[in-house]
Amino acid sequence: MLYQALYRKYRPKTFDDVCGQKIVVQTLKNTINNNKLTHAYLFIGPRGTGKTSIAKIFAKTINCEHTKDGNSCEECEICKLSNSNENVDIIEMDAASNNGVDEIREIKNHVTLMPTFSKYKVYIIDEVHMLSAGAFNALLKTLEEPPRHVIFILATTEPQKVPLTIMSRCQSFEFKSIPVNLMKEKIQYICDQENIKISEDALEQVCINSNGGLRDGIGLLDQLNSYTNGNINKEDVLLLNGRLSDEDINLFIDYIYNNEIDKAFNLSDKIDEEGKDFIFVCEDIIKYIKNSLIEYQINNKNDLINKVGKDNAINIIYQITDYINYIRNIKEKKIYFDLLIIKLLDIFNNTNVRIEDKKIIEVESKKEEKSIKIEKEDNNKTEIKKEEPKKEEDIKKYDNYKELMDIRLNNILRIADKESLKEYVEFFNNLESNLDNLDERKIFNLLLDCSIKAGSKDGIIITASNNNILNELYDSFKEIEDLFINKLSKDLKVCFYNENAWNEKRPEYIKRIKNKEDIEILDETDIINKINNKDSSEKNEFEDLLEIGE
Repeated sequence: MLYQALYRKYRPKTFDDVCGQKIVVQTLKNTINNNKLTHAYLFIGPRGTGKTSIAKIFAKTINCEHTKDGNSCEECEICKLSNSNENVDIIEMDAASNNGVDEIREIKNHVTLMPTFSKYKVYIIDEVHMLSAGAFNALLKTLEEPPRHVIFILATTEPQKVPLTIMSRCQSFEFKSIPVNLMKEKIQYICDQENIKISEDALEQVCINSNGGLRDGIGLLDQLNSYTNGNINKEDVLLLNGRLSDEDINLFIDYIYNNEIDKAFNLSDKIDEEGKDFIFVCEDIIKYIKNSLIEYQINNKNDLINKVGKDNAINIIYQITDYINYIRNIKEKKIYFDLLIIKLLDIFNNTNVRIEDKKIIEVESKKEEKSIKIEKEDNNKTEIKKEEPKKEEDIKKYDNYKELMDIRLNNILRIADKESLKEYVEFFNNLESNLDNLDERKIFNLLLDCSIKAGSKDGIIITASNNNILNELYDSFKEIEDLFINKLSKDLKVCFYNENAWNEKRPEYIKRIKNKEDIEILDETDIINKINNKDSSEKNEFEDLLEIGE
């Protein structure tokens, strides 16, 4: 007999077997008990949290001949056929590989047929967000008014990609990540049944690394069981899952803090030789420092934070988060991880002053202040500290952008209209729900303190309350414009302007438009070329340290 994977072997068969989804389970059981079935359900939640399992249980239970307290009897012919996946009235479809119009048309052609021997014909469509736009449109009418004997259960991990027209026709259930304590109970139960020995800290590590997905946790247990031959400890989990131990993280930070460069790079070599994923390594370091910061905030005491300082710890998290984005997109992850080490060394050696040195500087600073105060009193003079003049390159850094924005302000306002402004305001109000990834979220966050002031058919004017925000928008100018173009599906020129400057410029253009003055369109080609040439000449931090060809 072929070996059956543990996650399949211990897949729940009744509602009472389900782990974690108490609200969903109780609601569905009440629905069955009170005979209040609806025609379509949408199950939303992270992977491995029980969406498909509960869909199959629900489909089986509503067709069961002898339900009791909302559970299937597990003894009737319907239950037996459903458990062996032989019930032809329960149709499962994976939208990831069957996402076209033809597949949905086939469903439409068969829904009118009566069930073979069940009360209901149930269609379970997994990863429904993968359906094409045409397939969603084909499903729409059938989903809204299916025959009385048909029930749809849709499951998705990405609800933002499901059209609102589909969601509004379904009763939605939100599945939560499985808590660690419940996952530990379930996995320990499986270990007891399978005679697998697992240490407490190894069990804890398996559940933490599963990120709330019970299926992932059981899958990892299955893999560990094969690797260790039934005797699992924490080191096995860390090795197999590409994770760092707390001890290794402490060593890593110690080496950097103490400027022990050779040891830091040796640890990097060791991580690489063990085949660990550097993205997981970075995430583990972030989680460890985050937990240390929380402990320090609560108890005002934590060995790591007391040593490196709160500001430095937060700075490390930001630096590692930025570097993860680079590491994701390249094959030679170790090279960039070594560059990360160099950057982190700079935090302690150049950018920030260590805590011990800080105390000395504070004492000396107080002495110096006292001496200056006495000298002032003795001489009865007031010293005025002169500000160091700003560097010319800092002053001119954004001049090209400011020139471009003046051109775009002119070109947009000359043909601005209320309908375009209304369209852009509505688009921005709904933008957050249409974000697809973390990069888009970061761009959106930059725009939270901004206002949309005007728009034309091919341009939008956005104001910032101060120059600091404005400069951040200039730094991400291309990414923001690309996001708008992508989401609006049309070419668009974005103009960023200071709020006060806008209030000064606006009346001038209103006057010119009222006087029917011909406002000349200005060419931005030259200034765009200047910006592009300047951006291409500035290498990022990584390329300064190491030139990597494509």
